[in-house]
Amino acid sequence: MPYQIDWNISLDCLTSDDLLKKIEGARNFILIDTIGTYGGNRCRIKGATTIPYPDVVDRRREFLGFQEIIVYCKEKSCVASKKVASALKMLNVPNVCVYEGGIMEWLRNGLPVEDY
Repeated sequence: MPYQIDWNISLDCLTSDDLLKKIEGARNFILIDTIGTYGGNRCRIKGATTIPYPDVVDRRREFLGFQEIIVYCKEKSCVASKKVASALKMLNVPNVCVYEGGIMEWLRNGLPVEDY
């Protein structure tokens, strides 16, 4: 017999303006790029730490010193960042949110990036 659990998890999401303000304000947060070079991606948001999305949950202890954990992936329709944020929240990691627009929106807006 299958076992099914329905999770009702709410995720806080940031806009590109919100994220840019945090970066410029040098707040105590970690910005996690879950994409890496997958799919030919060549850059990340300036200051981001790249951790492939399957590895983020296993490395969660590394983030506990930060006041906020912000996760992003390629674009709004990509679910990797939402899966990672949901998993972290289920494991009681505090202050997790998603930059939903991802690297594609960031690039379209001409915001600062760095190459891999």
